[in-house]
Amino acid sequence: MAIYQFCKNAIVLIQEREHTLKQEVEVNLWQVEDGKTGRIREYTMTQLQEMYANGQLVFPKDHARVDQAKPASKQKSRTDNREVASDEWNEAKIRLAYVKATLDSPNSQQAIKPAIKEVWNKISMPAKMPDWTTVLRWKKQFLSHGKDAFALVKQDHNKGNRTSRYPEEVIKLVQDCIDHIYLCLERPTIEDTLDEAIVVIRHENKQRLTSMQLPEPTRRLVTRLIAQIPSFDRYAARYGRMAANCLFRNKSKHLVTKRPLEAAEMDHTKLDIFVIDDSSHLPLGRPWITICIDCHTRCILGIYIGFEPPSYLSVGKCLKHAILPKTNLQQDYPDIRNVWEAHGVMDRLIVDNGLEFHSLSLEQACFAFNIEIEYTPRKTPWFKGKIERFNGTMNNSACHGVAGTTFSNIFDKADYDPAKHAVLRLSDLRLIIHKWIADYYHQKPHRSLDQQPPAVVWANSIKPEDIQLAHNPAEMDMLLGKTIEQKIVSHKGIELNSLLYNSAELMQIRRNRGDTFKVDIRVDESDIGYVYVMLGHQDHLRVPALNPDAHGVSLWLHNIFRKYTKEKYGKTDRYTYALAKTEIREIVEEAMRLKRKKSNSRVGRYLDAAHQTSVSQLGARMIEKDTSAVIPVVVETTNSRQTRYAPIIQKRGHA
Repeated sequence: MAIYQFCKNAIVLIQEREHTLKQEVEVNLWQVEDGKTGRIREYTMTQLQEMYANGQLVFPKDHARVDQAKPASKQKSRTDNREVASDEWNEAKIRLAYVKATLDSPNSQQAIKPAIKEVWNKISMPAKMPDWTTVLRWKKQFLSHGKDAFALVKQDHNKGNRTSRYPEEVIKLVQDCIDHIYLCLERPTIEDTLDEAIVVIRHENKQRLTSMQLPEPTRRLVTRLIAQIPSFDRYAARYGRMAANCLFRNKSKHLVTKRPLEAAEMDHTKLDIFVIDDSSHLPLGRPWITICIDCHTRCILGIYIGFEPPSYLSVGKCLKHAILPKTNLQQDYPDIRNVWEAHGVMDRLIVDNGLEFHSLSLEQACFAFNIEIEYTPRKTPWFKGKIERFNGTMNNSACHGVAGTTFSNIFDKADYDPAKHAVLRLSDLRLIIHKWIADYYHQKPHRSLDQQPPAVVWANSIKPEDIQLAHNPAEMDMLLGKTIEQKIVSHKGIELNSLLYNSAELMQIRRNRGDTFKVDIRVDESDIGYVYVMLGHQDHLRVPALNPDAHGVSLWLHNIFRKYTKEKYGKTDRYTYALAKTEIREIVEEAMRLKRKKSNSRVGRYLDAAHQTSVSQLGARMIEKDTSAVIPVVVETTNSRQTRYAPIIQKRGHA
C-alpha cells in the first residue's frame, strides 16, 4: 500500500470529486482547489483529518505523493496484484532495509556507500554487498511508488518481449479451432486442437502469396489461449453446465435452525450391499432406503427400507415412521440398547425435485400436518447437504466391510463378486440399519454439534411435551395416502384399479347426495383393501374392497396378479384373482430354489411386498397343476443404464 501525505500539490478525492491541495496560507489552513470548477476553498487541517477519518476524503491510487516537489502527473502506482512468493517477499524486505538506510542521504556515491556497508555488516544479506547504483535504483523505485514496499518485489515475470509473435489472423483461427474442437462434450485433447489449427492455417496459406504466409501455431500457443478462457466456461463446455455449477458452486446462504423439528431433509439412496432371502439364502439385490433427518440435531427421524423404487409410497412410509414414536424398537429388535427418541411433525421438509416429491398427495399430506415443503434448485444436492452426507456415512460405515457390499467405486471392487459373497439376510439388514442409527450414529460425537452426540443434543433441545404429533395415529394411513381426485360414486360403489369399493355407509351418503356424484379419495398403496373417501375438510369414510382377496395386497402386487390372470385366463374375476396369487407365490418359491448366481430385484420386491400379507390371505392353493408361469428376467442392452426387467411367459419345464 502506498503512503500519502497532506502536502502541496497532493491530489485528494472529497466526496468522490478530485481536489488539489494548493498551499498552506496559514498554520494548519489549506487552500483546496476543485479540479472540475477551479473553485478554491479553505479547510483547516482538523477538517481535512475529520473528512479522512469518516471516509469522505480519500487519496487516489494514481496520485501518490511524497514530500518531494515532483509533479503529481509523474507519480507511479503499483497495480500488480499477483500473489507474492515467500522468497520474493524476503528479498523485498532485504531491499527495503537498504532503501530505508539511504532514504535521507543524498543520491551520491560518497553518501550512499557507507550506509550500504553498515547495513550489509549487520544483516550479511545478500551474499554479495549490493552496488550503490543498485540501491539508488531501488530507492527511486520506492519513492516513485509513494513509498510502497511492494514496489521492491522482483518483476521477473514482466521481463522479455510482451508482444505476440503471431499475427491476429493466426490468433483468430486458433481460437476458432479451440471453440469447435476443444470446447465440446467429447473432450478432445490439446493435440487434436493443434492438429486442426495446423490444417486450417495450411489451407489458408494456399490462398495467400508467398510473402503473406501465416506462421503455423505451436502447442504452446494453443495451451496459452486455452488458459485465457475462464475456468468455469472451459469446464462447462467440456463437461456440461450442470457439472460446472456443481464444481464451482458457491453457497452463500446457510440454513440456520434454532430448535429440533424446525426443518428436516428427506432423500433416497440405494444401499451398497446385496441381501439374500431369509429362507432360500439366495441374493435378491440392492434395496432402497428413504431417510428423513432433523437439520438441527442431526438425528434420524424416520427411515423406510425395501425394494420399492423411489415413489410416494416410500415417502409416505418414511414420513409416517418419522412422525410416530419408536416405542416398539426394543420389542422388534431386542439387540438394540438405546432408545430412538427422535420423532414428531417437522415445520419444513426440504426435498429435491424428484417426481415423488412433486405430487398432489405429498402436498395434501403436508398441508394436513401443517408442513411446509421446500424444494431445492435442480441439480444442486449441496442445498440439502446434511442428508447427502449422511447417506455416504451410512453406506461407508454400515454397508462397506460387510460381505455382499457392492462398493460405491467400481475400482475398489477388483475381483470381488457381491452376489457370490452376499450372506446378509434382508431381516438382518433391517436390524443392522436400525441398530447402527440408534446405538452408533445417535451416540457418536458429531463434529458440527461441537462434538456432542445427536441423541444428547435432541434430549437437551426439546421436551417430550413440545413435540408436535398427529391428533390420531390411526388416521395417518389416510392422511399419507395417495390422493385421487374426482372419482365417481355409483350404484356399484367406487371403481379403482379394476376393484370395486362399496359399503352401506357409502350407499347412505349416495341416497342423500344423489344417484351419482364425485368425491376425492385417498388410497394406501401398500394395502389396497380399503380406500378413504373424503367427505369434507376433516371428515372421511373408510370403504372396503368387495374382493376380500385384495385386502393386505399392495398396488404393485395387484397389478402383477391382474396381468397374470389376463394373459393366462383371459379374464379377471374373484376366483382367477385368488388363483393367480397362489400360482405366482409358487412360481417365486420355485425361482428362489434355483441356484442363481445373479440377483433378482423383482423377486426381492415381491417378497418384500408379500411380507405384509398373511398366509391366510393368499387364497386356496391351486388344485390342478399347470405348467405356465411368469418368470421375471433381465433384458440387458449395451447401455447399463437401460437395463430393465420384463416379465415373459415361459414354460416352467424350460425355466
